[in-house]
Amino acid sequence: MFEEPLKTKILTRHEKEMGIQVAEMEKYKYICSQQEGCDIGKRAYFEWTQKYGKKVREWLESLSDDEINHLFEALSERIKIYIFEKAH
Repeated sequence: MFEEPLKTKILTRHEKEMGIQVAEMEKYKYICSQQEGCDIGKRAYFEWTQKYGKKVREWLESLSDDEINHLFEALSERIKIYIFEKAH
């Protein structure tokens, strides 16, 4: 669970969108690493940004605040904690 100081932070929509993008990058990294038989590391983040970054940002911008909140809440605790720690 979140530590108490993390619970009190209010995330902006942009921060939540970043969390959703991080989760998508992590999925991409996992799939590519499985296909190559080894951890491809930061290369996956670069590739994801080049291939999908713009389209995902446009898609996220088209969603309502409620939809963004729902997607963010569905993220893993690890990613939510990462975003809370990096916020503000």
